[in-house]
Amino acid sequence: MNIQLMPYNITPEGMLSASVINNGPEVQVQMVSKLYNSNNEPLLTVSSSAFLLKQGMNSAFDGNRKALATEYAGGNQSQYIRSTHTLPTGTFRICVSVASVQNSEIHDEYCDETVSDLSQFLYLVNPFDKDTVDSKTPLLIWSHSEPFNVLAQGEYYRMVVSEIRERQNAEEAVTVNVLLMMKDYLTVHSIQYPYDGKELKEGVRYAWQVQKIANGIISNKTEAWEFIIRKKPDEKDMKYVALRQTPGSDYYKAVNGRVFFKFNEEYNSKGTILALITSDKGKDFVVSVLKDEKNKPAISTIKSTGDNRFVLDLDKQHIKPGYYTMEVRNEKKETFYLKFYLPK
Repeated sequence: MNIQLMPYNITPEGMLSASVINNGPEVQVQMVSKLYNSNNEPLLTVSSSAFLLKQGMNSAFDGNRKALATEYAGGNQSQYIRSTHTLPTGTFRICVSVASVQNSEIHDEYCDETVSDLSQFLYLVNPFDKDTVDSKTPLLIWSHSEPFNVLAQGEYYRMVVSEIRERQNAEEAVTVNVLLMMKDYLTVHSIQYPYDGKELKEGVRYAWQVQKIANGIISNKTEAWEFIIRKKPDEKDMKYVALRQTPGSDYYKAVNGRVFFKFNEEYNSKGTILALITSDKGKDFVVSVLKDEKNKPAISTIKSTGDNRFVLDLDKQHIKPGYYTMEVRNEKKETFYLKFYLPK
C-alpha cells in the first residue's frame, strides 16, 4: 500500500487516495484513514463505504471509493483543515488500513509522515534589512500567513536579537552570538525592544530573526536582517547666551548639563550674582553661578565691570531634567532672565 498525501488536498476523498496491491482473490473491503499531528493527536478520520478490491494493483484514483463517514477532532488544527482543506505548517502522520467487510480481517495497513510548509509565509517587515533606526528601543514588525491558534502543542514563535560582530553577517550573528533579546510564545506581529533589556548602542549593527519552534527545535525561520542604531553627532556647549530684561518665549538647551551665559555689568561691583531658578511647575531653586575662566578653575562668583561670562553646572546643583526660568539681578536690583531646558 502507498499514499501520497497532498497538503493542499485534505478532503475525505484525498484521505482515501491510497494505492493497494492485492495478491489474493477479489474481496469486498473498507478503508479507514487517520491523520495525526506531530504530537500524535488525531485530527481527522475518514471511513470509506465498501468497495471491491481487485487482484493486482488497485489505483489510488480508480473511482470506486466513496467516503462513508468523516470525523474531525475538536481542536484548532482540525477546524483549520476542515475549513481550508489544507494542512497547517508542520509534520503530520497518516495511517491507512484496509479490512475485509466479511470478517474484518486486516488486508493491509500503512503509515507515512508528511511535512507541510505550503501555507507558511514567515517574513520580517520592519525595520528593513540594513536600515538605520533612531530609537534604542525599536519596534520590530514581522508577519506570517497562518493563524496563531493552529499551532500544535509544543510549537510557538520566537524573536531573537543579537549584536553583529566584525566580519559577521546577520545569520551568523543570531546563530553563534550571545542573544541580547529572546522573546518566546509570540502572539502578535509587532514587538517593542524592551526598555529594561540590554541597551542597544549607537553606531552598532544588530541582527534579528523570527523562528518557529517545534518541540525545542527550530522548524522554520525568517531571513536574518540587520539594523544599525543611528549615531547622533556630539552636541557642543552653546556659548554664550545673553540674558534678557524680559523672559521671552524661546528656550536655551542646556547641553551636557551646563548653562553658559554672559552678563553685562556697567557698574563696579564687589558682590556676587543673585540667581534664582524656577521650574515650570513653580518650584524655586537658589543656585551658585561661577565665572567661566578658560584654563582656570571656575571658582569665582565675583562680578566685574563689563562683559562677564558665567557657567551654571546643573548637575552639581542637582537640577533634574525639565523647563526652567533663571533670574539674575545686578547691583541696581535690575532683573534679567534666561529660559532654558535640561533634556533627559
